Parts: sequence; C-alpha cells; structure tokens
Amino acid sequence: MNSSFKIYNCVELWHRETSLPSIPTFSQSLDKILGHDGVQLCTVTELLGLPGSGKTQICIQLCASVQIPNSLGGLEAEALYIDTNTHFTPCRFKDIVVASLLKCQSVLSFPTVINEEDALKKLHYVNAFGIEKFCAFIYGLRRFVEEHSNIRLIVIDSIAFPFKEGISPGQRTGLLFRLMADLQRLAMEKQIAVSKQVVLTNEMSTRVGLSTGSVVGSLGDAWAHRCNKRVLLSVASHSSERLALSLKSNTAYNNVARFKITQEGIRDVE
Repeated sequence: MNSSFKIYNCVELWHRETSLPSIPTFSQSLDKILGHDGVQLCTVTELLGLPGSGKTQICIQLCASVQIPNSLGGLEAEALYIDTNTHFTPCRFKDIVVASLLKCQSVLSFPTVINEEDALKKLHYVNAFGIEKFCAFIYGLRRFVEEHSNIRLIVIDSIAFPFKEGISPGQRTGLLFRLMADLQRLAMEKQIAVSKQVVLTNEMSTRVGLSTGSVVGSLGDAWAHRCNKRVLLSVASHSSERLALSLKSNTAYNNVARFKITQEGIRDVE
C-alpha cells in the first residue's frame, strides 16, 4: 500500500481527539455546545445568525481567550481576524482582552502585570473587502500562518459577504468549496506542529417557498456540510440574553445554551 497513507486504529484516533485543546468563550453553557471546553482546535466552526445575535462578539472573545496563559490551561497564543464587512473595532477588542486577562490574573497565585500593548499585538487583523482581495489573501494564508507560528485561531467575519455581488451561484459554490478545502487542510496539517482553529460567521437569507418564505443560512444547503460544527445564534426574549443552538457537531450533542454580552465580553446568564 502507498506509504503516504497513514492508517490509525480507533484508540489512536480517540487519544488524538481528546488531547486537542480548546478555546473557551468564558460562558460554560456556550462552551458545552461548541465542544466540551469551548471551540476545539483542528475544526471549522460556523456561527450563524441575524445581525445583533452575537456572532462578532463571540469571535472577538475567542481572539482574547486564545491568550489565556499556559498556567491556566490556555494556549497563550495569537489570533488572525479576517474582516470582510468592517465588523471589527479595536476598542471593543481592547475592552474584552483586558477584562479576560484580568479575570485570569485573579485566579493565578502569582499574578503578573498585564501589558495592554502586548495583548493587542497578539491579534493580527486584515481587511479583506471585496471578493478579489478576500480570495487573494486566503490563497496566501498558508504562508502568513507559517511566518506567524504562534497563531492558533483564524476568524473570518463574514464568509458570505464577499460573495454577495459580481459572481454567479455556480461560480460561488465552486470557489467557496475550494477555499474551504484549503482552510480545512491548513487546519489539519498544521496541527502536527501548530494547532489551528478556524471560526467563520455567516449571515441569514430568505428562501422563498410556494406560499411563504423562511429565513435560512446564506450560501445554500451544500455549504452547511463543509463545516465541522454549526451553531445558530438568536436574541432571547430578554434583549440582554442570547441563545445558541447546536445545529451540527461531531463531538457535542444538540443542545441550547444561554449567554449574555457584557462590557467585559461573553459571560453566562446568572
């Protein structure tokens, strides 16, 4: 048999899967439906929802959480934020990362001084507005990741926005699937030396039926099968609360989580 194929037994696969670290959201309820302890490395996770449901806020929280110190079981790493629709704001990230590190500091028996500038430098940001610029950066993403070996999280916010205009549905599907294959390959291959996590946000669109329309995720049904995990976010009856429903997961059973968005970031509903 071709030596390029590596055959594992189930015990090896089990140890590999259970040994992968996760990035917490600072909400235990949300962490449980994303995996066990948050967003697991070597997977592609999609956050789906209407505007205001918390997609960008969770992404920013994850970019802060990836900096949790090793002494607390964190990755003490960096993140890459690919912004396609001007969702990201530096001041919001600063609020969340400082609050997150202060919370970690309160747990440590040997607290350290938090350097805000160093914390901000650990997030790499790129504005990839328009389909040409977005695709060009994604095709060069492997080189960027190799040059920044401490990146453990890649966020694309949002995956649908660059493909809204100037491309036919058939061209969009083919291009997206090639891009996703490259992202998944990058996430898996680099785990050998450097684990990676890819988080995407997606928007909602209206599917028109025979008599009524329904609100569904953008990019069609086939796209839903390209992600390892898919979570639908919505606003609860109390506007300060958000709901998260696990639509697809290879590790966690379907469930609903309640969380809230605060000045300090994502937190559990008390």
